[in-house]
Amino acid sequence: METRIDSDYKKAFNLGYEIAKELNLKTPMFKGQDSSQNSTNAIQAGMLHYIHEVALSKNKVLAKSVQIRNIKSKAERKGKNKNRGKGLSL
Repeated sequence: METRIDSDYKKAFNLGYEIAKELNLKTPMFKGQDSSQNSTNAIQAGMLHYIHEVALSKNKVLAKSVQIRNIKSKAERKGKNKNRGKGLSL
């Protein structure tokens, strides 16, 4: 069964997404708003979708930097103990 989305809802959702993108929103704009208005509800949904996408992309970037840092520290530790306990070579 295919889910059909109302074209007006889709337009409002996309509008909310674009507004959030333009304003670089970090938190929802219409907190505490009555959700009975469908157009406002769709705009809010679009804004929330953008905010969640930004948060996910930041988490991915942070995770990647942590992985790179771990790899570098492992390589440094591996090189530090290389000559340990061998003494002077004559």
